[in-house]
Amino acid sequence: MYLSSFTFTVALLPALLLCYYLVPAKGRGAVLLVASLLVYGWGSPARLLYLAACICYDYGVGLLLEHWQEKKALSTGLLAFSAIVQAGAMTAIRMVAAGGTMYPFGIAIYTLHGLGYLIGIYRGRYKAAARFGVLALYLAFFPALFAGPLMNYQEFTDQLEDRRCNVIQLGDGLALFIRGLAEKVVLADTFGYMYRELRQTGTLSMLTAWLTTLSFSLYLYFELFGYSEMARGLGRAFGFDLPRNFSQPFFCTSITAFMQSWNITLLLWFQTNFRYFLFGPHPRRRWQKYLALVLTWILIGAWYGTAPQFALWGLTIGLLVTLDQTVLTPLFGKRWLPGLAVTGILLQFAWVLFYADDLGEVGAVWRAMLGLGSGFVDQTGLYFFTSYIALLLLGLYIATDQFRNIAERLSATAVGRFIESWQPVLHGLLLVFCIASMLYGERMTGLWLHI
Repeated sequence: MYLSSFTFTVALLPALLLCYYLVPAKGRGAVLLVASLLVYGWGSPARLLYLAACICYDYGVGLLLEHWQEKKALSTGLLAFSAIVQAGAMTAIRMVAAGGTMYPFGIAIYTLHGLGYLIGIYRGRYKAAARFGVLALYLAFFPALFAGPLMNYQEFTDQLEDRRCNVIQLGDGLALFIRGLAEKVVLADTFGYMYRELRQTGTLSMLTAWLTTLSFSLYLYFELFGYSEMARGLGRAFGFDLPRNFSQPFFCTSITAFMQSWNITLLLWFQTNFRYFLFGPHPRRRWQKYLALVLTWILIGAWYGTAPQFALWGLTIGLLVTLDQTVLTPLFGKRWLPGLAVTGILLQFAWVLFYADDLGEVGAVWRAMLGLGSGFVDQTGLYFFTSYIALLLLGLYIATDQFRNIAERLSATAVGRFIESWQPVLHGLLLVFCIASMLYGERMTGLWLHI
């Protein structure tokens, strides 16, 4: 069951929160574990089989790694074998079951959580889980199971032992959840609707190609950002402080800054776990640093999807970040306008690899973006541009740190304090709008687009 579904938001979430706050503090971990299994297995209990197998496997291997702590050859071989087995199983399942009802949609998250847990034991950062239920809750924790954020095992268990559950934290968590829900069902679904409509036009002028890619990049951002904010809100409501996963990357003046603000915990996981085993925590030579960077991004691309263009997207991002650090940043210095333009243009070309069905379509869209397709402007592209340019600019603005800065400055004024006093009412109205969007789907999106 998705966090943005009507059933979860209206029926299941209130029941879960009620049970969680009514039971004694010692029993809340068990309630969370049962709730996580219920949400994950809703509609297809068979999904729980692979999750249970991963939990049992990681629990057993973790105990072995701790027992073999002094036997580096054995522990290193076991860790490498576990990484190959789990990564291979995840890839095989995603390739075979993609799109089916049996598809374990959180597999990419709990696979990385499990591997990170084992790597932490191998490196001596913490002891293996003594209680099976604690590891099960860490891997199955439902708020973060859909799109992250990723969380360190030690950080999770520390918070599990010292949770603060009160009315203020519950209110703050629900408010953050509602805002994340709005980013998903209002903004992401709106830009997703635009993107699908543009892809079905059948013509590919320069204007249409750029509008398609821009609407897709905004859709992807608000989809992932919305789910991450919902996860953080739910985590706060249950007493956990989950890390921030996105930080308004649009309008960054360098490719490095953009990607460091995009899926932050995923990049951190690969940097601290994968790159460490290649060259250690601090590569000594420049070529080692950039080779590790490129390989890291290739793996991140493969994590997003099994199609070849995802790995190619990762390779492209790795090369662009390397180009940015070695050439573009020294070239542009503090001149923000050239950096902003180059970053925006190059990354829009890279996003095509993310949504295209095959490399042939990638080439066709790239040619159109360069003006080598069906002309510069067509009727469909002109219609979408004139009708929705204001919405696209608004989406771009919301996805920048300027929007957050203005909101923070406004909160210090009399108007901001007045708005803050009405926040419960505003969040309630926003929730009603989100529920209407969930109930009516694309009909609501179409109406919203034409307002």
